[in-house]
Amino acid sequence: MTDLAQELMTPDEAAKWFRRSISWLRQQKHLLRVGGPRGQPLYHVRVCRAYVLGQLQSLPPDELRATQVQALANACGLAATSSVGPPRLA
Repeated sequence: MTDLAQELMTPDEAAKWFRRSISWLRQQKHLLRVGGPRGQPLYHVRVCRAYVLGQLQSLPPDELRATQVQALANACGLAATSSVGPPRLA
């Protein structure tokens, strides 16, 4: 598995990456979060890229989440079997 720590960002770094404020970042309710809907946003480079691409494509919330989960699975060296099933080893 890939070392995820290399691609994790602090809230400050993520705000700079998005070129927005930290408060704007916290208001993004469809950004993948650790611990459920009210959890800490996951500031991972690939997840954030997937979020931006999904937003540009105007994906509905469920597809936006699936896109971010797939990006995280790919970063971990996993491949998802489907959008419903759990990721499996690539």
